[in-house]
Amino acid sequence: MPAKEILIIGAGLAGIASAWALRQRGHRVTVFDAHDGPAEETSFANAGALTPSEPEPWNAPGVHWQLLSSLADPHSPMKLRLKAVPGLTPWGLRFLWNSRRKPYEAACQANFALSHHSLKLTQAVREAEKLDYDNLSRGTLKICREAPPEAVRDGINKTLADMGLASEILDVEQTLAREPMLEAVRDQIAGSVFYPLDESGDARAFTRELAKRAEAAGVKFEWQTRVHELIDRAGHIIGVRTDDEEIEVEAVVLATGHASWKLLAPLGLHLPVRPVKGYSLTLDMSGLNERPGLPVVDEALHTIATPMGDRLRIAGTAEFTGLDRTLREDRVDNLRNLLRSIYPQIADTLLSGEEKAWCGFRPMSADGRPFIGETRAKGLWLVTGHGHLGWTQAMGSGDVLASLMSDETPAIDTQAFSAARI
Repeated sequence: MPAKEILIIGAGLAGIASAWALRQRGHRVTVFDAHDGPAEETSFANAGALTPSEPEPWNAPGVHWQLLSSLADPHSPMKLRLKAVPGLTPWGLRFLWNSRRKPYEAACQANFALSHHSLKLTQAVREAEKLDYDNLSRGTLKICREAPPEAVRDGINKTLADMGLASEILDVEQTLAREPMLEAVRDQIAGSVFYPLDESGDARAFTRELAKRAEAAGVKFEWQTRVHELIDRAGHIIGVRTDDEEIEVEAVVLATGHASWKLLAPLGLHLPVRPVKGYSLTLDMSGLNERPGLPVVDEALHTIATPMGDRLRIAGTAEFTGLDRTLREDRVDNLRNLLRSIYPQIADTLLSGEEKAWCGFRPMSADGRPFIGETRAKGLWLVTGHGHLGWTQAMGSGDVLASLMSDETPAIDTQAFSAARI
């Protein structure tokens, strides 16, 4: 089809991946972002895990009990704060409604299909463009402290195995052979599940590297440019208004995470995506002789420790706290305690060195699936709502979006991600 003039708002993982995919199809693409460079918000310091093995939405069956109990538990991996409750209605009711078994399993399968497709594209662009982002292709190891690994892998994973999810049950000795640094907590481990196809890496470095390649391929970038309004002409979006000017284009893509509602609400489009705060702690490993060799997920604490070159990133927790950007010390302490519980032999050394604590907002959809496609406002497209799978699903989402905008048949079924859901 003829090339289109397309404006993407947002230069995080979703925006840059979409810009790359659209430019590869010959479209004329410009990216606007309010910051002075790519990946300065949610993509800045995430867990670094590319995990098709973790397609489950956070609103799993029984999530209501987790949220209620978290009100009195400062260490709860999923934390609801009372002050956020008014702002979560009616989104929260939809979130809980979709925690029923049937919609939960449907979301798992849809997310896995997109994640699996996305990982292949991430690998392909890495090789083709020689991207350097501290990538590891060693899988992830999910250690089990209480439940046996067979129980952890059962359930939805049986269905996903038929779709391409590879996993291995490891006993304690096999777990330690895979990650010798876990020897210090041998007596606390019941076994593990190993996912050999997962990868990891620095999402911010990937985004910035891909943005450079996109710019070299002809994508234009306008930094420190804030879009205040979409230009609506009889239900058709024809451009945007910034601080300085009006720009008309053939299509606008919102890749603005949880903040997308600000531009959508004046159009009568109410996006069921809310911010869920996550934390990370990045530590300097350059002085260690022995280091962790692959990402380790703690099934009991719902957190992950990811090696990134000379750094170790501890990430996790989900905090429902509205738009409160406070970097809470008690939540960072949870990550320090996780480090001590997985790698006690190196924890004191790492924690006595440089620490970089961070928090950011994951855009969480009420039904656990991202929004990818055109809204009922013609010319306005979405790629947002990925929750904890933004890094895992970025390249696949960009590819699906670009296929739809180019009148191609996407590589996967896209009905589950339709923007017609809003």
